[in-house]
Amino acid sequence: MKKKINDITYIIIFLVCSILFALPSIIYMLQNKTVYRFIWHRTFLLRQPIYNIEPLLNALLFFAIFSLLFLFYFLIVKNNKKIFKNKKTIFIFIAIIAILFMVIIPYTSSDVYSYIANGWSAAHYKENPYYVSIGEIVEQTRQNEPMFNKVARCWVYETVVYGPVWTLICTGLSSLSFGNIDIALFVFKLANLIVHLINCVLIYKITKKNFWVLLYGLNPFILFEALSNTHNDIFVILFILLAIYFAFKKKRLFLAVAFIAMATAMKYMAILILPFIVIYCVKEKDLKNRIKYCVLYGIEYIVIIVLFYLVYLRDFQVLAGLFMQQAKYNRSIFFLLYYFLRDKNMGIVTLLQNLTFIVFAIYYIYVVVKLLLEKDIKLYKTIQKYHIILMFFTFIVITNFNAWYIMWLFPTIMYLKPKSVNNIIHLSYASQIANLLGFALYSEDESLGVPYYIIMIILTISLNMVANKKCKLEKIKSKN
Repeated sequence: MKKKINDITYIIIFLVCSILFALPSIIYMLQNKTVYRFIWHRTFLLRQPIYNIEPLLNALLFFAIFSLLFLFYFLIVKNNKKIFKNKKTIFIFIAIIAILFMVIIPYTSSDVYSYIANGWSAAHYKENPYYVSIGEIVEQTRQNEPMFNKVARCWVYETVVYGPVWTLICTGLSSLSFGNIDIALFVFKLANLIVHLINCVLIYKITKKNFWVLLYGLNPFILFEALSNTHNDIFVILFILLAIYFAFKKKRLFLAVAFIAMATAMKYMAILILPFIVIYCVKEKDLKNRIKYCVLYGIEYIVIIVLFYLVYLRDFQVLAGLFMQQAKYNRSIFFLLYYFLRDKNMGIVTLLQNLTFIVFAIYYIYVVVKLLLEKDIKLYKTIQKYHIILMFFTFIVITNFNAWYIMWLFPTIMYLKPKSVNNIIHLSYASQIANLLGFALYSEDESLGVPYYIIMIILTISLNMVANKKCKLEKIKSKN
């Protein structure tokens, strides 16, 4: 009886922590009725610090509540069979928690306002966001456009960096706002909430296990970045999960390739999974037919992407976003070099960046070709090879790394080894805790990208070491 009470307590505490996490946003909205004038990023209490102690208090409150959320997230996932009677109760609980995170005002990222603005420029002003920036529209119209005023300064005079699928989604969602920034934010958050729940359903259909649904659906990092900060990466997860579902469960490779193309037409990193899914699905064929089908599905993939780009195409400037992000340096291994060498010799940074990309490309081609030539192709090993490629790309190749990119690692997490699963979960926690320096200093200075990256990596390694040690101790206990 005591054990049952403890199991139920996990849910109660997780729910209470989620309410506490959302409470500052609820209070802010009750007092102000709008997010239009909200500017206090890196402040958990969502107000301008009055006393010197307040930034530190913001950091401590965020750390305490977020850490408790992760602790009880682990306990809920670990004891899920004892806590939940059936999958229905699991989805109800996930939905309740997700709604609480949805009401949280974005306060560590303002990207959603760029989504809204670019969508509104296409929906209302009939401009092509790949050729005309928000700043240019403001200068042309000379109007005080509320839907543009919350865009971060770094994005005001830059055209869209995402693929056409996301731009079409933004246009559709922004058109439902009637030019009201609060309605627009709600619409985008509601869309992410729906996608989050669909992703949970897809994970269940793929795995038939509640464990994986909870591992994704209740992860505080996913909830915070996808529902609170409202990042579009959750749509990439959706399309990749759909590709996995149709490829491995329904044996409809044509649809799977179409969804990978749609994911790529949002964020180009999705192309990395394409050969792994195609090669696995044609593994029963001889080498000649494997190559033939890879070519045919490659053509399908290219055609679908081209068709989406044709909606906005005038010239090759429409592809500028593919290269724009790699020209920026933020919280990555290259940012460390950039920060210390920018006034001395940036040529070294550029050279290392190019060499790293070449090494990655060679390694990627080698892995794909080797997989193509294998006689006995196993699903888990195939996805594990893709995971190594994706980790290499995310943490070594990218120059403009952001915490929410870790979301890319989740769609295939159910096919990975336990150590890799632990690594992803620990990364998701460490990526948010590393943000605390910005909270404590009430600053978004670019120099914080150096300690951020170092703290995230060190904390992840430390958590992995503790988990591995605990696992060894449990094995020793079981033997004795």
